[in-house]
Formats: sequence, structure tokens, C-alpha cells
Amino acid sequence: MLFIDQDPDTGINTYMVCNDAGLCLIRTTSSRIANFVERHSRGVAPSLRLTVGGDPGTRTNQHLWQHVRRWSK
Repeated sequence: MLFIDQDPDTGINTYMVCNDAGLCLIRTTSSRIANFVERHSRGVAPSLRLTVGGDPGTRTNQHLWQHVRRWSK
């Protein structure tokens, strides 16, 4: 799901893409990125998250989606 919000002071559009479970996948000011993610997020399992450049393993792993890593202190 793609939500578009406009800042009343600056007039800049903000795009938020959520998965089918309603969890936010990405929030950006780029409509191209938001449309790409929205187009590829339909039917994706809720346990998957978007891989973003700079995330651990993105150099060797070229997949768009990854499982949520769980960790504890």
C-alpha cells in the first residue's frame, strides 16, 4: 500500500509504502523508489523486510527481500 502525504510548510511529498500486514517498508521523498517498492511488495510474506544498500550482506546478497534478523542483548 502506498500512502502519499504532503508537508504543508514545504510542499514536499512524502511517500510511505506498507506491506499487506500494515508494517512500514520504506518512507521516502522519491516517488520512483516508492512506486518500485510498492509494485514489488504485493503478496510478500510479512516476515520479510526490504534490503537497503548498506545493510549487512547487501554486497554479496542481491535479493530485494530478506528475513527479519532477531537478536537479543
